[in-house]
Amino acid sequence: MASKINYNQIKKELSSSYKKAIQRDGLILAKQILEESKSKYVEEIENHPVSKELNEGPEGENLSDTLAGKENLFAFIGFDINRRPVKELTDLVKNNTFLEKKMIFDEQKLELKFNVNTPSLDEIKMVTPLPFEGGVSWVKGIEDGISGFGYYVYGKFFKNSRSKKGIQSKNKVRSLAYRPVKYMSELYNQFIKGLK
Repeated sequence: MASKINYNQIKKELSSSYKKAIQRDGLILAKQILEESKSKYVEEIENHPVSKELNEGPEGENLSDTLAGKENLFAFIGFDINRRPVKELTDLVKNNTFLEKKMIFDEQKLELKFNVNTPSLDEIKMVTPLPFEGGVSWVKGIEDGISGFGYYVYGKFFKNSRSKKGIQSKNKVRSLAYRPVKYMSELYNQFIKGLK
């Protein structure tokens, strides 16, 4: 007995298999692209002069030139000597940047769209508080300015200092001010632009 071939059903099944294959391969490629972009983003954070200086701890040079090339940013901000603020920042990016499960497949354009979840600048600012000012972010301070440089004293050892190297004097010791520099806003915007 001859059987009838349902061409519409075959076409539908082939179309469904084709669509699943595109989505599967597209997801693999999107994850690969995101991981490469994320690695580059983290690397650029770590290689920024501000990060390099902070990674050197209270003994480091003023590579960021925020303090007129003198003194030390880690000690000026008042981080505890054992704190690793840049690692906290890069861990935040590494652990919270991922592809969302939802994808949009445009069959006409054969185009897949993915959403990427990553900490926003506001979220980064929320989890990077200055040690001495609750609610104010050191990441924001790097770019907008941090007060107190005129009263900041950097020395060999200060017992009561969090960093053991810097304290705030009651009297003004210099007329220079902190010099703001571009930091996370620039790096974040480059990362987002690269993803688009």
